[in-house]
Amino acid sequence: MRKYFVGQHGITLIELVIGMALILCLLSGIVGLFSGSLKVWVFGKQQSHINQTARIAIDYIVKEIRYAQQIDLKNISSLVVTKANGEIKTLQLGEGLHSKTLYVIIDKTKSIPPGGISSSPITENLVTNLQFVQHENSKTVLVTLEVTNENTGERKLIQTACYPLNLWSPIIGKEMLP
Repeated sequence: MRKYFVGQHGITLIELVIGMALILCLLSGIVGLFSGSLKVWVFGKQQSHINQTARIAIDYIVKEIRYAQQIDLKNISSLVVTKANGEIKTLQLGEGLHSKTLYVIIDKTKSIPPGGISSSPITENLVTNLQFVQHENSKTVLVTLEVTNENTGERKLIQTACYPLNLWSPIIGKEMLP
């Protein structure tokens, strides 16, 4: 009978338990690495989305200011831009539930062909601060835009200065040179 057990080449229960414990330790380490990598990827994706939203918003605002015929500052967070064709656009944050959405309100009643008033969002519900400051001497408009990630609380602040290239000066009666 002793010869029968000596000739066995299988694994014992202790060896099986030790092997399974080692595999479990390795798998838990791999799952931990995967979980950490996933968190870093999600955070990077959110940061990319915040940066892209801020860039899109500031690019749109700068384009509107740069090609404006006339600029009127309604208040610190609302700017009215008049185009050469008579189209009037108001850049401002929404109200109420949409207070973090940047809107452009287009008044086509004075443009050719006449239309109505429409509004369309430029950004999602991410803009927490929008400020316009116009320097009267140089006609330069300073724009401050702040975008906040609600999940992480991280903020992206972009400030830029823009000069309207087509600004008409009624005092001089001709286009102002930059």
